[in-house]
Amino acid sequence: MALIYSILAICTLCSLFSKVVLVRQQKKVIMVVLGCSIEEIQDDRVSTALDYNNKENNDFEVIWFLSGGVKNAVEKKSIATEASKMSEKINSHNVILDEMATNTAENFLHLREKMNEIAFIDSPPEIVITTSEYHKERAQVIFNGIFETTQYHAKWNLSRKACSSCWNDEKIHMRNVNRDVQTALLMM
Repeated sequence: MALIYSILAICTLCSLFSKVVLVRQQKKVIMVVLGCSIEEIQDDRVSTALDYNNKENNDFEVIWFLSGGVKNAVEKKSIATEASKMSEKINSHNVILDEMATNTAENFLHLREKMNEIAFIDSPPEIVITTSEYHKERAQVIFNGIFETTQYHAKWNLSRKACSSCWNDEKIHMRNVNRDVQTALLMM
């Protein structure tokens, strides 16, 4: 009789263990959406991220990282941040808001800091970054600079909306990329 109880106990433990392993092995995806001070462009990024998530992430645990503060605000408390505006459109309980970032380097610095706080037991999560096509080259250089010494890599999900001067403005911003990365890394 003791043998039967032992076998039942082992089977119960095996059953519980297999459920725990399945939960732990569920792939995690960090869906990063970079804010924009131009509301039309920001809305396009959110729509693009939601479309991607609905098509690609059905079997994964998704953590949303919405990043964007308020640029050039005199009284930040009275103005909604880019991140908070985006969160109104994301229907998820698993959202991290970065309301302090005021540029792309800070977006990725805060993402890296948050990723260091989260314990990813089995494997690093997949990172999907949604931004605009015109912004991708600069954002990718900055991401690589901020995440250079880590195990993380990114997939890019690009929205198409742009303002009349966005592509030309990016050429100007590209001149500051190395300085932006170095300044952000000093904040760590």
